[in-house]
Amino acid sequence: MLASCPEHGYYRGNACPICKNKGKFLMSDRELDILGRILAGLLRHFPDKLNLHMDGRGWVDIKELLDALRTSRSGFHWLREEHLVALVETDPKGRYQIDGGMIRATYGHTVDVKLDDLPLADVDVLYYPVTEEEVEIVLENGIYPTDRKMVHLSGTVEKAIEAGKVRTDNPVILKIDAKSALKDGVKIYKAGKEVYVTDVIDKKYISVLEGSKG
Repeated sequence: MLASCPEHGYYRGNACPICKNKGKFLMSDRELDILGRILAGLLRHFPDKLNLHMDGRGWVDIKELLDALRTSRSGFHWLREEHLVALVETDPKGRYQIDGGMIRATYGHTVDVKLDDLPLADVDVLYYPVTEEEVEIVLENGIYPTDRKMVHLSGTVEKAIEAGKVRTDNPVILKIDAKSALKDGVKIYKAGKEVYVTDVIDKKYISVLEGSKG
């Protein structure tokens, strides 16, 4: 459940995690899941499906988005800006951003967008999952975008494993020397709570994580 506590703001769950009181109901888990899937699709892949205008950095006008959702989805005739704000602020992965009446996805795009206004990474190491068959290829050639417009890196080994398991049961985790890359002028941006994006990672910054299979 998505709800709003008058003292502690938006939260997901049956009660406010801070004061344990029940707040104002906003969305059921089912509605939250459906809306989240719709938003991900529109803001990452096909804004034109609802004739949304997306600027070069992925921003879409919230009022335009709400109007499109309310008219195209009969089950969301009640949707208001508060619901979107609550969804964004409680998103566990930090996938969205709202600013000045605009909303966007911060990573995962297959449409052409520039994300160079995101904050630069401030980390020493990042991680990237590959299959066993890909290890030598990546070590020889570097990391390039595949099904997305940018390379997506993970902030922790656990998140890299989680991402890798989408493609293989036993991902090999590569270690990225982000500190050296950033020092050399490579632009790596913090796009989510544990997600970082960049254009390309040169092979000189990549090694196999010690203990990782492969």
